[in-house]
Amino acid sequence: MVMSIAAMARLIAREMLGARQQARGPTPLALLSEETVLDAMRGEGRAEGRTAAGYLYHTARISQVLQGRRRCLDLGCGTGVQLLQVAGFNPEVRFVGVDQSATLLAAAEEDARRLGLTNVSFLRADMTGLAEFETRGFDAVVSTMSLHFLADRPALRAALLEMARIGGVDAAFYLEDFARLKSPLSVAFFLDRNAQAAPDPFDALYRASLEAAFTLDELKTEIAHALPRAAMHVTSPVPFLLVAHTPAAPLPTALRAQFRSARASLSPTQSADLDALRRAFALGEWRADPFH
Repeated sequence: MVMSIAAMARLIAREMLGARQQARGPTPLALLSEETVLDAMRGEGRAEGRTAAGYLYHTARISQVLQGRRRCLDLGCGTGVQLLQVAGFNPEVRFVGVDQSATLLAAAEEDARRLGLTNVSFLRADMTGLAEFETRGFDAVVSTMSLHFLADRPALRAALLEMARIGGVDAAFYLEDFARLKSPLSVAFFLDRNAQAAPDPFDALYRASLEAAFTLDELKTEIAHALPRAAMHVTSPVPFLLVAHTPAAPLPTALRAQFRSARASLSPTQSADLDALRRAFALGEWRADPFH
């Protein structure tokens, strides 16, 4: 415990007070094959895996933003883990998941069928240029853990402007991604914290994602330019995750009960992870916690 506290203190000092040492690395799909990414998502990246707490937290937060919406576009949906969980909790909303990878989309479609979800469809497309979709064609746009797959900052700007075009001024938006850590030692801290006894494909994907993240300043600047209505919240004291979203609404009583039940089904480790994430965003001044 002492070593853990000391390691956390060093992490906070590096990220809050230190100079940036880490340049942006290759995107995950520039570094890893689609099959490796798929193996990672089929393994510890599944909804019940190592990141179960994060999926459930963001599903609840997305559900708050989706209240009253009917048609949602998910950009960079990959294998659809987050999207399918959101769709299951929000059956009244129609979802379209978009990704460039046919391999990952095939897995998403298979899982949608397995789960019996009829309110989700998928399309292969490039999120930086979505001519397939008309302006203001959706009243909600979501993108989770996808921005760091974009090649560079111009691609980030193009994707955000496409989101703004497709949703229009009145749409709901929810974007979530890593903010790049300053030090390789900080990346190692998070890798060690989440590592299994033996390395697996998810470890490789997690490392690549952390190293490919845009900086917090880059994300804030580009999101503010494209989506000026979106509020931004960052985990604290370590700015590790950023969420940008438009105003949320209270969850209906029945839906809140579903989230309480889902939280109760988490393992003790997953439940502790959920509470740690809730605290980190609460310290970042994000209120209206759906699990409160």
